[in-house]
Amino acid sequence: MQLATSIIAFLPKDCLNWQGDALFQTHENLEHLAMMEQVLGPIPQYMIKRASQHVGKYFRNGRELNWPEGASSRESIRAVQRLPHLQNLIMQKVDHSAGALIDLLQGLLKFDPSERISAKDALKHDFLRERT
Repeated sequence: MQLATSIIAFLPKDCLNWQGDALFQTHENLEHLAMMEQVLGPIPQYMIKRASQHVGKYFRNGRELNWPEGASSRESIRAVQRLPHLQNLIMQKVDHSAGALIDLLQGLLKFDPSERISAKDALKHDFLRERT
C-alpha cells in the first residue's frame, strides 16, 4: 500500500469541522499530507521508513515531507499555511473544556492506528463524561 493511501486512510477526506466543511479540502495527496502535518504535527519517522518504495514521491530522502517544494501551486502552499494547529483550531471554536477536547481529538487523530484511542476509551474520555 502506498504511504499516502495508508496515511490518508486513517482520516477520511470527509472529516468535518464544526462548520460542516471538510477539514482538509484538497484532492492532491501531497497537499493533503501537508495539511495533516500542519494541523496534527509531523508524520512519525518510523511510519515513513516502513512505507513502500513510493515514499520518494512525497518525501525528501525518505525523511520529511517534500513540502512546499513539491506543491503544485502557490495557492496550494497558501491553503496549507492558512490551516491552524489542532490546538488553535479548537481554541477558535470552543470556549470551555478546550483542553479535554484537544486531548480527545489528539488521541483520535494519531497518525499510527495502533496509537489511537479506541472508540470504547473515547466514550469514557473526560470531555464526553463532562457532557453527561
